[in-house]
Amino acid sequence: MFRHALTVSGVVACTVTTLLACTASVPAGATTSATSGVQLQTWLYPGSTGDSQCTAPSEYADGRVKDGALNPEYWTVGDDGSVTLETTADGLCNTYSAANVADLKAHSANQYPTLSGMTTTAVHALVKSKSTRTAAVTKVTSLVNDAGLSGVDVDLEDYWSWSTADFTNYKTFLGQLATALHASGKRLQVDAPAMTEDASFYDYASVVATGVDDLVIMAYDEEFDTASGDRCLPISPYDWLKNVTTYAQSKVTDPDHLIIGLPSYGYSAPDPCDLNSVTGNIQFSAMRQSPGFSSDPATIESRRDASSGEIRWTSGGVLYDYVDSVAMDRKLAVLKGLGVTKVSVWSLGGGNPWFSN
Repeated sequence: MFRHALTVSGVVACTVTTLLACTASVPAGATTSATSGVQLQTWLYPGSTGDSQCTAPSEYADGRVKDGALNPEYWTVGDDGSVTLETTADGLCNTYSAANVADLKAHSANQYPTLSGMTTTAVHALVKSKSTRTAAVTKVTSLVNDAGLSGVDVDLEDYWSWSTADFTNYKTFLGQLATALHASGKRLQVDAPAMTEDASFYDYASVVATGVDDLVIMAYDEEFDTASGDRCLPISPYDWLKNVTTYAQSKVTDPDHLIIGLPSYGYSAPDPCDLNSVTGNIQFSAMRQSPGFSSDPATIESRRDASSGEIRWTSGGVLYDYVDSVAMDRKLAVLKGLGVTKVSVWSLGGGNPWFSN
């Protein structure tokens, strides 16, 4: 599942010169209390046997979200609007089976399997009619109820290509799903694009008004907003992260309904940036194989970007960027300074870093 969080430009409020104040003076070293006071959850996604994302269960087995939530991708939306259940019987890890459900429950307080639709064609087909919406709601809620899961995470993307009718029908679908889930005491989470001002293609407040319990803002992939000819931006710069969060808080004023997503992955791109040639969602296990990668602490710190905390270097005309534990801690400190109490991380698998504690 590829993530591209589009942003609408806004006014930068937290500058690099005030970084320490914005990040609550998080030290360069590890901290044992980075996640205190924050409810955590994380996504995991399917892979074939041997793929690096299949290490996710061994990662969450350390109890990192034992009081939080795990969100595996269980369903995909086809171009005809049909919903397919992905299962371990298909040879895919992190997908549905009785054993998978039991393992999720053993290592988390809540489980919100994801319904994933990554194209406008799929989203349009799913939400356009009552019959396709009802079929999807029935299939999803039946499994959640039968398996005793906490609810559903809806990840329907390609927002910027939606028509007004698509967005209207999308909200109708969310309202129908919320009603069905709430009838059984289940919850609805919805993944939303990162924005810093009002836009025609998406509106946070009206989405929450459909009955959504948690709006999850995917505050990453800012590199895709790089101006032509410039070096690619970091995945989630502090200034931008603050602006995305404060805008979301202005539209969703109850903090219990708002979750901010943070990145744990990397990307590579030509330098200067070519947005058509960005390789995103690189797991740490693959990033370690990149030309010029270094595990030397002094080298890592020399490459740490002041605007994002991310590790960035160039080799052979290619820029490499990844988020380590220090960068995650510092981004989390920005959110805690803004009063955020719920955070989701994309993603587990491939040894992607976690918070320092």
